[in-house]
Parts: sequence; structure tokens; C-alpha cells
Amino acid sequence: MRKIYDVLNAILLALTTYTVLSRYAALPGRVPVHFGISGTPDRWGSKSEFLVLVAVSWGLTILFYAFTLAVPRLARNPQYLNIPRKDEFLKLRPEKQAPFWDFLQEFMAGLAVSVNLIFYLIIQGILRVVDGRTAALPTRNMFAGLAVLVLLIVLYLPRMFSLPKKLIRGDEF
Repeated sequence: MRKIYDVLNAILLALTTYTVLSRYAALPGRVPVHFGISGTPDRWGSKSEFLVLVAVSWGLTILFYAFTLAVPRLARNPQYLNIPRKDEFLKLRPEKQAPFWDFLQEFMAGLAVSVNLIFYLIIQGILRVVDGRTAALPTRNMFAGLAVLVLLIVLYLPRMFSLPKKLIRGDEF
């Protein structure tokens, strides 16, 4: 799954960047930059503020991947992590711990996908408002992006909490 997440992140970042940069010159001087709970714009800003969404999307992705790169270091020095049955888990040989660390990296890459999807959907919604195709941010799309995030959390967290116990018992995973 990790490779799929990596590809999806690359695609979403490329789509987001391309969408904004290809439309940037044609944007009006003022664009909606904040929306109320109903999805209607409640703050407008310069079109350069629109670029911030791309920067934040890239920044968060870099942060998620920096964490995945730090996982091997955390594996060698895990006192900063909260792991179920940590003392027993840390007594396992590194190769026995590896599935947990791999799973943690996969989870972080999956979270990055959900965040990138949400940013892409927000940008698409803003462009629909700018084009006059809708008066409000399409909340249905936003809920779809949030649903992916919630689904990832619901699917990954239980396994993340049970995996150390299984590794300690020597169960297959």
C-alpha cells in the first residue's frame, strides 16, 4: 500500500500545483480564501493568497514524509513514542519490530493522501466559486475528502494498537 500512497501523493500534488498554476493568470484580483460553515465565502483575498493552499499542501506532505524518514531513527530511540506494551516491544529484535515501523510509515503516507485530496477538492471548489458555477464551496466534495481521512484512521489505528501485541506474541500479521 505504501507505494500506492506514494504514487497517489505525487499525482495529487502534481494535479494541485498544475491546477493552480494553469489558472493563476486568469484569476480575478480577488478570490475567496475562507468559507463559513455553509460553504459561502466569508473572506476574500488577493489571488496570491490562493498560492498559499499549494504551499500548505506541499508543506504538510513534506512534514508527513519527514516523519516517515525519521521512523528508523525513532525505532532506534523510541522513548518519544507511545507504543502499546512498549517495554516488551522494545525487547524484540529489530527485524521483529520492523513490521510495526513499516506500518507506521504506511499510515503517515496514507494520511498525506487524504490531506492532499482535501486540498485538491478545496482548490477545485474555490475555482468553481470564482468561475460563478456555484455560490458556495461544494461541501459534498469536502465531506468525501474528510471521509477518506476518517476511513484511514478507522482502518489503521486499531491495527496500529494491536500490532505490537501480536509481534510480542509471535503471531503472524
